[in-house]
Amino acid sequence: MVKTNVKFKISIYVGVLLLIVVFGVAFLQISASQAFVPSTDKEVIGEGIVVIRSLDNSQIKLINQVDGYSVILPAELQVVDTSSTDIRIVLEDKHRVLEIYKQPIYSGISANVYISYSNRFLQNAVDHKMEYFAKVDINGYPAVIHQWSRKKLSKVENDKNYYACIDIIEKDYVYTFFIKSDVPFYITGGYMNLLDSFSTFAPSANPTSLKIKQTENSLWDTETKAFYEKYFSSDSDLTWGIFEYSAPETFGILDSLENKLDYNFEFLLVYKSIQKTYPTNYVKDTLERAYDRGRTVELTLQTTSQDAGEGNMVYDILDGKYDSFLKSFAAETAEFGHSVLFRFCNEMNGDWCEYSGYHTSRDPHLFKELYKYVYRIFEEAKADNVIWVWNPNEKSFPNFKWNSEIMYYPGDEYVDIVGLTGYNNGTYYQGETWRSFTEIYDPLYQRMASISEKPLMITEFSSSSIGGNKEEWVKNMFANIYKYPKIKVAIWWNGCDWDTQGNIARPYFINETEGLVDIFRQNLQHYKKPVK
Repeated sequence: MVKTNVKFKISIYVGVLLLIVVFGVAFLQISASQAFVPSTDKEVIGEGIVVIRSLDNSQIKLINQVDGYSVILPAELQVVDTSSTDIRIVLEDKHRVLEIYKQPIYSGISANVYISYSNRFLQNAVDHKMEYFAKVDINGYPAVIHQWSRKKLSKVENDKNYYACIDIIEKDYVYTFFIKSDVPFYITGGYMNLLDSFSTFAPSANPTSLKIKQTENSLWDTETKAFYEKYFSSDSDLTWGIFEYSAPETFGILDSLENKLDYNFEFLLVYKSIQKTYPTNYVKDTLERAYDRGRTVELTLQTTSQDAGEGNMVYDILDGKYDSFLKSFAAETAEFGHSVLFRFCNEMNGDWCEYSGYHTSRDPHLFKELYKYVYRIFEEAKADNVIWVWNPNEKSFPNFKWNSEIMYYPGDEYVDIVGLTGYNNGTYYQGETWRSFTEIYDPLYQRMASISEKPLMITEFSSSSIGGNKEEWVKNMFANIYKYPKIKVAIWWNGCDWDTQGNIARPYFINETEGLVDIFRQNLQHYKKPVK
């Protein structure tokens, strides 16, 4: 009798699911077959973005003259973001967010590589549930569909954890329709009806780029306001800092180095990692040791890899599992009471960082939620001595529009300084090329200075000595860095990268040769500040 009831219940359950599927398919077919009859209502949403409403106001025709495509969509989807049409546009309704990208296919990167590389996060089956995959034809274009979900995150308001990504291939481009929903897609009527009318044409408008505005941080105490004015105002001179792995825990190595260079670095780069339990005085001792020697810390906090089966730490943080650590970290930083440059999860547009969208549902918005969540924890701790540094990498890896650095920008009110990071990695690894300082920083500075009213700093940089003349590289650096007046602080990364066999792959040492020491010593004299 029990077995019969179970079978009966299962049959009912399967039947209901089939009805949902049939209803969903019918809905899509009805939506797709509904002819679009345009009204005279034409609205220019942003430069090159036009919306035409249907006569019965049930649909809109979205025309993107920047990227050259049009598509008919349900009228409830409203265009909400055209600030970066060089990257994407964004539409929303009650449950969904739709982001649309036009990705050029570069030399050596095929459409298939773009699609497969972008979706590698799905290999993390702990956090991501693959629900549907298909290769289809959309209005004559080949397309690839991925649909997946993840758990809802308790610290993200109205978290949209159901995803579908449709990549439409058209000659030298892939048009990506990235859809998120806070409810399963069958409730919203699916997503294929969003694409049946998709077509392309020649672009006819110029793109817009996001602008980073200068804002005043009203939370700062008097000391931090004065510190910011001293080092980061428009007329502040360039100041140098250094990463030396043992400082400020000990100063023996750094003291010896500074004696040779006849220069004291005012900023010290320090790395900390988010952990399950908070070590006693994890931050406070470090900050106080640096302060006692007249140094300011660029305090970098990053997530780390978790054990197999635990998934990505980003999801756990946004589910509240690391609140105790983060609150203690923020409290100790606040208790220190003196100015701190705080750099949270830097180089987020690099696939080597587990907080990158490359690892978290192809969704950089989750990084922004992570950043703002940690910001609020510091705010609650009354950390009025913290200056926030947002710091993408010079290049995005992968170099796809959805992974563009600006996709990770959390907003003007959460950022005080824009950090720059660009290395001459040398040629140890296949495919790497030797690049001069100006080859790296001319385009990087031009790009960031053109969009940012906020001051800039080089949060870390260096040159390898493998593949070229490092001494000439440093001479070129000193001869040209003055051309970047918005850069107020530059921090040399003094160390090395190791390969998997334990060999030094990238020697970044500041004192690698006597000639190198001489070049630094001679040039750093110009940056010495008078003793008061």
